[in-house]
Amino acid sequence: MTAFFSTIHTVFTGIVLQAVPFMLVGALLSSALYAFVPDRILIKVFPKRHGLGFLTALFAGALFPVCECAAVPLMRSLIKKGIAMPIAVTFMLASPIVNPISIVSTLYAFPQQPSVAVYRLCFGLLVAGTIGLLLLFYPEEKYLKEDFDMEQAAQPHTLAGVDTAFRLATGRTAPQNVHNELQSDNSGKPTAESRMQWLQSKTYTLLMHTCSEFFTTGPFLILGAFITAMIRAAVPQELFSITSSSAIGSLLLMMLFAFVFSACSTSDAFIARSFLDRFSLGSILGFLVYGPMMDIKNLFMLFSLFKKRFVIELTLIITVINVIGISVLARLFL
Repeated sequence: MTAFFSTIHTVFTGIVLQAVPFMLVGALLSSALYAFVPDRILIKVFPKRHGLGFLTALFAGALFPVCECAAVPLMRSLIKKGIAMPIAVTFMLASPIVNPISIVSTLYAFPQQPSVAVYRLCFGLLVAGTIGLLLLFYPEEKYLKEDFDMEQAAQPHTLAGVDTAFRLATGRTAPQNVHNELQSDNSGKPTAESRMQWLQSKTYTLLMHTCSEFFTTGPFLILGAFITAMIRAAVPQELFSITSSSAIGSLLLMMLFAFVFSACSTSDAFIARSFLDRFSLGSILGFLVYGPMMDIKNLFMLFSLFKKRFVIELTLIITVINVIGISVLARLFL
């Protein structure tokens, strides 16, 4: 019994302590993007031509680091602004994987196997690109829920203690309007007071959004780490040997873990590493590639933004292509 609880403590603590700094940095970068880079600038980056649009969608996440939580609403904004649905979906699928924080955290989680980060990046881009190309044949229709208030969705949830954090950081109370624009004097130049108010409002937005992202994704990391620790401590190695004897079976099981754990792409590598001695590398990559593309929290967000039929069909397409694509790629390269 002592060994059981010791294993849980060791695995759980190791995952959380190593993953939290990367999650916090990822939330901070994503929030800085939200606070200081308007949506109209992000949307202008995407060409409406399919060729350049797909290339941009695959690699834009490297310049605009967002996790999967932010990628879903941004995908909706792209579609509303006239960007083709396949390009917008490709961005949603690829951006969490090409996020520099995700790449660095994967390298840190697998220090003896840097190839895992390379395979994750390459496999993720290939799978995302394949899904995007297949969606070119998807019938054109209205995908979005017309009655959804996007402006309300774009606002981060207000969390207890954010106003206090703002006062500690700035020495002032939080501004009422976090989207204040710079006010100009008679010469057309922004005044010093307006610059200070603008900086305060953006700082407040940055703090509030960082807290929102961190405490929204944090419980999933805790849950995933705890379930992983319980599995490592309670499930015998022999049972994993039976499951892992089938390549497709172990891949499906790890994809199911990724869907249920719903860990952020900047921290999921630490959970995946805990299964490295019990599953094949191909199955681990299934966890690392499928998780950022589709999990429980993403599914609920998609249902809140898009029509039910589209979400169900998109989920099936993403899942099937991941199973086929990763199975083929793992057989060819691993």
